[in-house]
Amino acid sequence: MAYPTYKNGKNKKIRNDAESEVDSSIHLADMHIKNNWEVYELYTGGPEVSNYGRAVIYEEFCRPNYFGGDLNKLLNLIQEKIKTLED
Repeated sequence: MAYPTYKNGKNKKIRNDAESEVDSSIHLADMHIKNNWEVYELYTGGPEVSNYGRAVIYEEFCRPNYFGGDLNKLLNLIQEKIKTLED
């Protein structure tokens, strides 16, 4: 949610504070995903995806301009996976 402020904040301090918040959010998500291969694989595709393909997909996930939408996509994928496990 801080990304629009990071890009369009009224002054440099506001933009820097928002940038720090965005960077922290990305770092935290990155740490959790890298520590859980199933989540990483769920987001980047099944076993048929090459390591290079995974790297490209995941690199975009960690970019501030894609992070918000991609995190939403990841959370939806996790929710769908949980539903399939419950059935």
